[in-house]
Amino acid sequence: MDDSDEQKRLVSVSEESAERLQYLCTIVQFVTLIAHSVRSATSHTYVASRVAQQRLSGERILFLERGPQQSGLCGYASQRDGDDDCDDSELSRLVSVVHMPALAASGSCSADIEQRVQSLAVTIPDDPESDSFAERAENYYQKRPQLIALLHDLHHRYLYLADRYAQSLLHRHHRRTSSVPSDLDADEDTDLPDSTCSDAESSLSFQTLPAQPRPQFQGPTPGVAAADLDMIMAELVLAAVERDLVEAEGAEVERRLAESARKIELQGSLVEVLEAERMVLLGENARLGFRAVAAEEEARAVAAELGYMRRRAAELARAVVKLREDHRVCLLGRRIEGLQAQIYGLERRNRECFEAMARREKEKGEARAEVDRLREENRRLRQEAEAARARRRWGRSWWERVRRFDWAPASCAPHVRESKVPKNCFYI
Repeated sequence: MDDSDEQKRLVSVSEESAERLQYLCTIVQFVTLIAHSVRSATSHTYVASRVAQQRLSGERILFLERGPQQSGLCGYASQRDGDDDCDDSELSRLVSVVHMPALAASGSCSADIEQRVQSLAVTIPDDPESDSFAERAENYYQKRPQLIALLHDLHHRYLYLADRYAQSLLHRHHRRTSSVPSDLDADEDTDLPDSTCSDAESSLSFQTLPAQPRPQFQGPTPGVAAADLDMIMAELVLAAVERDLVEAEGAEVERRLAESARKIELQGSLVEVLEAERMVLLGENARLGFRAVAAEEEARAVAAELGYMRRRAAELARAVVKLREDHRVCLLGRRIEGLQAQIYGLERRNRECFEAMARREKEKGEARAEVDRLREENRRLRQEAEAARARRRWGRSWWERVRRFDWAPASCAPHVRESKVPKNCFYI
């Protein structure tokens, strides 16, 4: 029983160590995946900074919209590899970005936007690692789609306000300049659908106004100079907004790089701790393996001894059965011997009875012979008695004759009878 309990305990400990190793492997894979996502996020932020620099240089940057996999303003012209969720820091940054000066023009929708922003407002903890899995899942599956929809809505509204501002500047320029040829109006009319269809195409294009063929004026009029000044002021406002966005994005990139470095360092230390624990568990697993091998060998020895004991038990059982049979045979032999003794006694008694009967027969024969002899003797005696009687009868008659003679006086009493006189006794 002790060996079986020890084997069960060793098997349970080995299973537990295997489960812990599997859990550690899962944690290592998860940490590797997080490091990969952090590196991909760092590369995305680097791409965003490069795009902002190109945008400052005046190049055309198109922000493509590809459904839920694109994170809107979280990454410029870059698609996540499947881990494109905006964490809490990015969420707070995007919520702070929505307060742009261009939204002041849309007073009718400010209440709705403020309500949506307040619904998406989150409290950023000091330690990003303290977030639970449920909170991250809620942020990813519930607040992330709402945030993406809000960003798209703000994106479209920003485009709409920028287009309206550009169109108002163009209309004032058209009203103030009456010496502009009619083909310039036709070109401006053809540019209006391009500015309005940008909202339908869901793409942001801060393009400069197309270079129009300006006629050779004799001199700039005050209206044209005012329109140009308004256009320059609008471009300066847009440049200031873009510069603020780029500065905010740069600060966010630096902060995220610092956080990523700190996370990578923590994950590296965690990986080292897990690797040390894995080595300890490997040593423990090897030790348990050796103990399991020793227990298995001991179990095989116990099984062999058990087999030997079973064989011995079978032999003893057969010996006991044989002993019982021998005992029964012995009892039967004793009973047979008893019966034989009884038979011998009966035979001896029969012999004695036969001898007694023979003796009796012999005695009967002797008695019969004696009887015959006695009969013969009786016959002879009878014959002798008869002869004696006959002689006595003759003697009596002779005595009577003698008495009749009276030779001497009778000395005998007269009362004596003749019967008392002995035989063959004669009185003279």
